[in-house]
Amino acid sequence: MRARPLAVPGAFAFEANAHHDVRGELQEFFREDVFRAATGRTFRLAQANTVVSRLGALRGISVATAGHAKYLTCTDGAVLDALVDLRTGSAAFGSWHLEHLDAERRTSLFVPPGVGHATLALADRSSVTYLLSELHRPEKFLTIDPLDADLAIEWPPEPASVVVGNSLSLVEALDRNLLPGYSA
Repeated sequence: MRARPLAVPGAFAFEANAHHDVRGELQEFFREDVFRAATGRTFRLAQANTVVSRLGALRGISVATAGHAKYLTCTDGAVLDALVDLRTGSAAFGSWHLEHLDAERRTSLFVPPGVGHATLALADRSSVTYLLSELHRPEKFLTIDPLDADLAIEWPPEPASVVVGNSLSLVEALDRNLLPGYSA
């Protein structure tokens, strides 16, 4: 397994190793030793979820308002994942990185606290599995509109549907002081 730092500070991609034999294959998508060496931190696992999306579904930029990290991988189909630095006070605030994830390569992403992410399903029934460092509590999350012009994420043209829930614009979230702060 290899780690690769991304343009959003503190975010990493992890390239899986596949082990093949006559039965099929095994792909590692998380190793604590590789994760710790790359990030300098441990990952506390509190919950694991899988989200299945139909072709063209764009799920809004989800961000925890405090101390919540994610580690995710695409286990079926393919998605385009956008990581967005939403940490007020970060020198990279508002920057984003797009990463293509698919079931064949099983690249995984580490999303540090204060960094949001959105997914666009590139195939029907695309599945993303999330490891969460804290229990998911909806009241501790907010959703930023993934099509917000102030972020200008370069999505492929015309997603089939947008799943954003009660999404806010970046300006609204800033005006309401809802975004997490940056701590180095």
